Amino acid sequence: MSIAARPRAATAINQSFCPRVLGTIAMPGVGAAIWQRDVAPTLLKWLEELPTDHLPRLRERLRPKDAAAAVKAACITARTPASPERDKFVAEVSDLVQVAAAQTGAVMVDLRLDSVFGQPCPKWHLDAVRARFLCTLRGAGTEFGPAGSDGDVTATHRVPLGCAAMFRGRDWPGEEVLGILHRSPPTENGQCRFLVVVDPVDPIGTC
Repeated sequence: MSIAARPRAATAINQSFCPRVLGTIAMPGVGAAIWQRDVAPTLLKWLEELPTDHLPRLRERLRPKDAAAAVKAACITARTPASPERDKFVAEVSDLVQVAAAQTGAVMVDLRLDSVFGQPCPKWHLDAVRARFLCTLRGAGTEFGPAGSDGDVTATHRVPLGCAAMFRGRDWPGEEVLGILHRSPPTENGQCRFLVVVDPVDPIGTC
């Protein structure tokens, strides 16, 4: 009697300074990819010092090329002060959307700009999407790690501020066990986190 092989677990975490690393989540066995990138310190300082009620908020399905206009409109709605740094922020988010879409073959994306207080998602989880791109531009980065056979994360890592991560979600196609979970990091004293979230709408292509 033959015994069916257990599905392979996607627990590899690829990291690189090249944005193309994000597309490697389509490779067998890869559960997450981290794009190690630098953000201008002046932009991070500007975001950190913005009053939280002036941080832009956005939830919109759009074409990647329309991201800049949507982010600028969100800034105007939030009364984010016009400045060279605001212009740099709009360009920064637009670039992130373009990269996320290009590396997943997405024609449309769901873009969110979120201000988060406390720890809204304290449990280790998979998102109910095919894949999710996360980049924290203010506050502590997203925590992630490989899940053991009991479902508990065996080692906790944190995405550095400004770096971007692509995670497989529950709707990822195929039979591989999704072995990388993530969660919101613990925060203290009501710290505000500001995140760029991009969900590719179209199916992920192969690398």
